[in-house]
Amino acid sequence: MDSLIRALGQVPVFQSLNQADLQALAMVVRRQRVQAGETIFHTGTAGDVMYVIEAGSLKISRITSTGKERIIGVLGRGEVIGEMALFDDEPRSADAVSLEDTVLIRIPKQDFLGLLEEKPHLAVRFLGVLASRLRRMNEKLEELTFLTARRRVARLLLEIAEETTSQGSQTAVAHLKLTQEEMAALVGTSRETVSRLLSELQELGVISIEERILQVKQWNKLQALAEVGEA
Repeated sequence: MDSLIRALGQVPVFQSLNQADLQALAMVVRRQRVQAGETIFHTGTAGDVMYVIEAGSLKISRITSTGKERIIGVLGRGEVIGEMALFDDEPRSADAVSLEDTVLIRIPKQDFLGLLEEKPHLAVRFLGVLASRLRRMNEKLEELTFLTARRRVARLLLEIAEETTSQGSQTAVAHLKLTQEEMAALVGTSRETVSRLLSELQELGVISIEERILQVKQWNKLQALAEVGEA
């Protein structure tokens, strides 16, 4: 129980709760451990549970009418998932699949909605989470609309590298959880284009990729390639 309370207290949306509130929340939640590649929920299924990612990462995606996967986003530690279905009683609007062995905290719908009624400040904080999610979606839409595939790939590599890099560092090493096909689905291009661009970046000495390990060798160069004003 104590470890669950600590885990909940480290989640940004719950950081405003006091110890008694966290303890009450911990009484109604439970951990769920999933292996890499396991589906958490499918599009169209009932949404009666919200999840918090305690460890690991998930990809959120939908299958298009042509049968292709379109990745909406990748979520990691401390982020919530499946929250929309709690409020509108509609089915899940996307699939959620683990990218690695992941630990989730399951929060039942009725318990969470009851907590929001009791703790208005928590509801306000949760609105901030939803607003941040919407802002990121708008930014992704702008990238798909206005940026070239090279810039989108460069930005994705920066996002991946920044997860494990301290501020001011010029090099970074990170594990590539996404396949080239998944990277293509996330940035809205083909796997062949992603493969070609990654090869070009390696030939330029900007990055290296070996056995799914990404090393950014020229951080400033990768940042320049990701900027709107660059080629």
